[in-house]
Amino acid sequence: MFSSSGVSIILQFVFFYLLSKIYAPADYGLYGIFNVYAATLGNLASFGYNQAFILPKEETKFKHLLHLTIFLSTLTCLLFAVAMMVFGHWTLHQLGHQQLGWYIHLVAPIAWLMIIDRISSDWAVRVKSFKNQMWTSVTATVVSRCYNLAHGLLIGPNAIGLVLTTAWQHTLRAILYFRFVIPNAKQTLVTAWDPPAMLAMARTYGRYPTYVHWSNVLVIFSAGLPAALLPFFGYSLVDLGYYVHALVLLDIPIRLMGAGIASVFTQKASEILNDRPHELWRHGYALFRNMLWLSLVFLAIVLVFGEWGYGLVFGENWQKAGLLAEVLALHFFFRMISSPLSAIFFVIKAEKQNFYFHFALTSARILSLWTAASLQLDFMAVMWWYGLTNAAFYLLYLGMILRLLGGSVWPLITKTVVVAVLVIAVACVIRFAIFNQHSPLLYGIW
Repeated sequence: MFSSSGVSIILQFVFFYLLSKIYAPADYGLYGIFNVYAATLGNLASFGYNQAFILPKEETKFKHLLHLTIFLSTLTCLLFAVAMMVFGHWTLHQLGHQQLGWYIHLVAPIAWLMIIDRISSDWAVRVKSFKNQMWTSVTATVVSRCYNLAHGLLIGPNAIGLVLTTAWQHTLRAILYFRFVIPNAKQTLVTAWDPPAMLAMARTYGRYPTYVHWSNVLVIFSAGLPAALLPFFGYSLVDLGYYVHALVLLDIPIRLMGAGIASVFTQKASEILNDRPHELWRHGYALFRNMLWLSLVFLAIVLVFGEWGYGLVFGENWQKAGLLAEVLALHFFFRMISSPLSAIFFVIKAEKQNFYFHFALTSARILSLWTAASLQLDFMAVMWWYGLTNAAFYLLYLGMILRLLGGSVWPLITKTVVVAVLVIAVACVIRFAIFNQHSPLLYGIW
């Protein structure tokens, strides 16, 4: 799983470099707004039932759960599509997203493709077809990015090229999963649907739409808050494009760990909890320790070479994205550690706590963006406050995870903070020695 994600992400980085030479920051900014709608709906429509795919021991019950998820997802996307036909213009005007225009009508179909892709991926985890996922992910990445490149060169660099690339990637991944990764997928999908049995599955796994579902929706919506709110506060699509560009690269190691570790850790932790629960802390601590050191390397590299690296790789017109990456590095440091470990909330059925945390995080993000914008701070200062807020909350999240795993929280949290501060200090000194420039983190503190 890790190698599969690694190959896909390396390929994405190569294409990302090429695409940055073609598409402008404003294109990424508009795509960022579109993605808030599509990703939120794509997570909302499944009601979280796809995350319960690994739980039913009987295949018959799993089939009913699968059919329930597909039905709810399709119905929700259809209702959203109809609503946007009637209220789309009014919605965009109220939210300050008039730039999105007719793109709003592409949200529902692309969100549905996202859901089908996610369903196929979670289904593959159930059948433990980890190895076969590598070639499907690589193939889908290469084909979709080639289309993205061709669209920009032959048709023109615009946001629709980024949107259609998303559609192609999710479509191709789902097709390949159903055809080559999941055994007897077609037979399972076309088996006669049983509405009473589907309703029974809805009741059995009712905690998923109650807490898991809304936690996931909050995670996706909350992550897109800058793209959703900053245009409303009057910041430009160009600035937003820099943020989206920085986010893509900062999110690479988290997606690598998520796809390569989190799914396997979830499956492994479920087995341990059932058979030998006393070993849960040992496995969780080992993962925490490894993630800590990996994240420290990531933090140091971004803080020292963020602005310079962006200018070298993507060109001087993208250097501001490198500065934003440095400002947000501490946020992503804590998030990177906690990302694969957060599966423990679902393994031990602590979904309610996870929901409460993400509700508080979403509220804090909105407050930080609104406060900074109300003070009429420049875009970089707004991002500094936003990053600091996220760092504080993800540190709290890490403490919650360690407590659920059964370990000593405060010694590990203290160690994490101390080591992070030391790495930040050394990185800032090295950055100044090499480039004769202070880190934007220090400017923010000043």
